Amino acid sequence: MKLSTSIDWSRYRLTPFRIIAIFALMLVMEAGVSVAQFSSAREGVLPGGAAVGGDFIAFYAAGHAALEGDAAATYTRETFEEKLKEVGPPLERFGLTWQYPPTYFFAVIPFALLGFIPGYLLWTGGTALGFFAALRGAGYRGLILFAIFAAPATFQAAITGQNGFLTAALITLAALYPDKRPVVAGLAAALLTVKPQLGLLIPIAYLAGGCWRAFFTAAIGSVALALASYGAFGAETWTAFVEGARAASDNLAAGLMPIYKMGTPYSAARYAGLPAEIASVFQIVFALGGAALVGLVWRRVREADLRAAVLASCVFLAAPYAYYYEFVILALPAAVLAKRGMEHGWLRFEAVALSLMFALPLFTTSSSHEGGISLGFIIVLITVANVIRRVAHEEPDALRASARKVEAGFRQADATN
Repeated sequence: MKLSTSIDWSRYRLTPFRIIAIFALMLVMEAGVSVAQFSSAREGVLPGGAAVGGDFIAFYAAGHAALEGDAAATYTRETFEEKLKEVGPPLERFGLTWQYPPTYFFAVIPFALLGFIPGYLLWTGGTALGFFAALRGAGYRGLILFAIFAAPATFQAAITGQNGFLTAALITLAALYPDKRPVVAGLAAALLTVKPQLGLLIPIAYLAGGCWRAFFTAAIGSVALALASYGAFGAETWTAFVEGARAASDNLAAGLMPIYKMGTPYSAARYAGLPAEIASVFQIVFALGGAALVGLVWRRVREADLRAAVLASCVFLAAPYAYYYEFVILALPAAVLAKRGMEHGWLRFEAVALSLMFALPLFTTSSSHEGGISLGFIIVLITVANVIRRVAHEEPDALRASARKVEAGFRQADATN
């Protein structure tokens, strides 16, 4: 009797039902972890010694300080630690600092008017709802939204109590809507100045794409927001912020920040053991490359979703630091790739790469603290590479024309020399 060694791989293909089942299982697991954490908390403290709601306690304390007219003091480590102990759960030490510009106080003050747990739930739920509403309004629905909802990056953005959903919503609006709703896009870009390192490429995109209404709305909105915070919280608050930002930069260069939780070129170089000077060069090279890519695509490509995917995926190339809870921003390029793949056909290995983009954020906090290869930066590179590949596949003429111009420029320079 002859035994067959061939495998019928078609039996194991990912049908829509199986995909939904996988995402549903992921949701059940994430819900189970959340319930286990909250049920085991005592007086707002988790068994591991962290506060329920993660870093939201920093927003909550800063909101209280601003309401009490003491916004500038939040930038002093010792004073902020005392405020955290005053309004937070009973912990001996929080170890958090406040590094956001004074404009951010407008975002956190309303939540300080609530109790801590209601404030955390409203902050996380409200910003998440805004993010998904921005995606849905752009035509991303059904299985794509369900996959993003079940994604590990979404789960991490929720349990950390951080602002990943807020920044993801603002970047989604700023990247997808500058042509259709330029005022909305521009205001979103202006509001993103609460985390300015994440919006560095937006002006380049708007200028390259000729999105003048969005550009000027963003510029005017940013100035107006800064002036409003100046009037509300005083000049001393801006002075304290600048000093605090300088100290944070020094801490980053000295390796005193958790670089293993980041996904930027600088953090990847430092995590690999390179000195700060070389890591800075590494950051500049990738930032310039990201800026050039964004400028090229926004000038040559007219498809709004491809433009948005390039801008959102390059955010982490330009930012000097960005944490794992902000990887939910990459849900936008993932959604674009998934929608394009389902409508126009998948490129080779594209679905596999998309699966890696979905799954790898689950492991970003399990890296060794002592150094090595940055998993966060690998996720960013996978995303950028797949977005470039999709753009090159769907808009080859636009990219070829640009390549020919670059080649002609080099030839002209050689002839001159």
